[in-house]
Amino acid sequence: MKKPKINYAAFQNKKMIQSQPTTVNNFKRLFAYIIDWYAASMLAGIPVVLIYSIFFQDLEITQNITELPYPYSILAGIMAIIIYLAYFIFVPLKIYPGQTFAKKIMNIQVVKEDDSYVDFITLLKREAIGVMIVEGYIAASSSYFHQMINIFIGKDLNDIYVYVFGIITALSMLWACASPKRKMFHDYIAGTKLSIVVED
Repeated sequence: MKKPKINYAAFQNKKMIQSQPTTVNNFKRLFAYIIDWYAASMLAGIPVVLIYSIFFQDLEITQNITELPYPYSILAGIMAIIIYLAYFIFVPLKIYPGQTFAKKIMNIQVVKEDDSYVDFITLLKREAIGVMIVEGYIAASSSYFHQMINIFIGKDLNDIYVYVFGIITALSMLWACASPKRKMFHDYIAGTKLSIVVED
């Protein structure tokens, strides 16, 4: 008789996640993302608005860093990206394991494929590489990243960004809706999935 397999890696990663292996409702996922996107975008915009106000004496809420003089435009972009990513990495890492504030409300949790807690590297791959660079359309961090590229090369490539990354993001969302595991491209890149948290 074969011995049952024990997931030692998951035990070493604090403990096994108490979540259901069922797929997460797409509407719950969308609702959670909208809330998180708004919160993270507002926070990321703070350094941009502050630096903008220094040069133009105006507290206009804007994501446009190209109007700022170099190198302050790059500084504003870097600070905005760091803050945006921090929301999606620090909160799930240090406050609610695998959850942002909105995912906590919706009882959704990001976990690794083996159901263990996500770590810093996993979240960094998911949010920075998967969401910001590869899908590169919805997240505010992508907008700052693309504007910084425009500043460095001295050309406006926004039309290309819209078509290329818009298509990639649309395909990622369609794949998540159609596939049984409800995984977007950034989940495959990071080796993550969404689970429903079991209430005690």
